[in-house]
Amino acid sequence: MKNLLWAVGFAGIILIVASCSSRSIEEDTSEATVANETGATAPIPSDVLLVTKPLVSGKIYTQPDFESQELASFDTSQTIHVIDTTHNLFVKARLVRDTTNVIGFVSRTILPEETQSR
Repeated sequence: MKNLLWAVGFAGIILIVASCSSRSIEEDTSEATVANETGATAPIPSDVLLVTKPLVSGKIYTQPDFESQELASFDTSQTIHVIDTTHNLFVKARLVRDTTNVIGFVSRTILPEETQSR
């Protein structure tokens, strides 16, 4: 009886291993996945003037005004795509959050000097 249970258990393990090894895994070759896995950065959109990180945490607003509606908050680890620098106090910027893009205005004072000189 003990040998029969052992044989049934062993046959069950063989069946499980065989079924797992017969599955095919499809390779995802999408650009974002390849860039992420190889350590390469994702391509920068053509409308971006500068890619930077803020010096301190901040907010992105709907208008170039501190009294306007806040779209999102960000910290110093967030990458900011600067897309317009014509305003004196704010830059128009894009934040990429997970799978969404947030476009609004960020204060120049919290960005590195290279952004402020334009």
